[in-house]
Amino acid sequence: MKLSLSSHLLVYSDLQSPSLKALAEGGVPQLELWLAEPHVPWRNAERLSAFKQQLDDFGLTVPSVHLPFYPSVPQLMNDNARWSVIDASESQRRIAINGAAQGLAAAATLGAECAVLHLGWQQDDWDAHSHGWSREAVSELMVVAKKVGVRLLLENIISPGTRVSKLMELLDEVDPHGEVGICLDLGHANIEGDVAAELLLAMPRLDHIHLHDNDGSEDAHLCPGSGTIAWPQVMNLLQDNGFDGYAALELRDYSRGEHTAAQIIDKHFQQSADFIEQWYKK
Repeated sequence: MKLSLSSHLLVYSDLQSPSLKALAEGGVPQLELWLAEPHVPWRNAERLSAFKQQLDDFGLTVPSVHLPFYPSVPQLMNDNARWSVIDASESQRRIAINGAAQGLAAAATLGAECAVLHLGWQQDDWDAHSHGWSREAVSELMVVAKKVGVRLLLENIISPGTRVSKLMELLDEVDPHGEVGICLDLGHANIEGDVAAELLLAMPRLDHIHLHDNDGSEDAHLCPGSGTIAWPQVMNLLQDNGFDGYAALELRDYSRGEHTAAQIIDKHFQQSADFIEQWYKK
């Protein structure tokens, strides 16, 4: 198992040279880039190419990206502007699918092996239409992913239609050959019940992990060991089942960018130090 860091930790700021330097010096040079503007210039080919060169210059690699599900950080925070591939509006679904498709192309430019997709938002009400729209979206996006050479992954996001059992049903229907995988978010699984059971259920298609902790009720994105997840059980299960993909620390900056990138990274890595030392010894 390999460790990476989600750049969502720094999502309230642009990933300019000071932030990239802090990431490079933080001890985990593998990133899961969060595709949201202005954090990452994923919708501008010229700027994205220049950004990729900056990553290379700092020795940072991008094994995975998180596909976009809102147009930009300011628009989400100020206007609650969201994208959803299961939106009731056909035009809004098209915007979301097109955004994800463009995100897959950006993932290829960044050299990512895989890209994580949300099917809607947390606490969505799912019905027969929602399931139909999710099948349509995945069927379309898996073709795009194959074309650009990036593996599409579906994430459990705390909603009835994205529990692991439902994701497996969807994929068995639209992807019998196994071209699409699952990103298991352990924090989300902890809120919905039995983390170990969800892990074992996802194992046949498990390609990627999101690591964070919580108290079982709030999606707090705490450092591992700060909540109620039974980490020895979970990590031993992953090892026993031969999981060899990336596990991305997906932590939250509660200062909302008030501190420097170096301060934010240092704080969270200090809080995660025992977990990293125990489970990711070099």
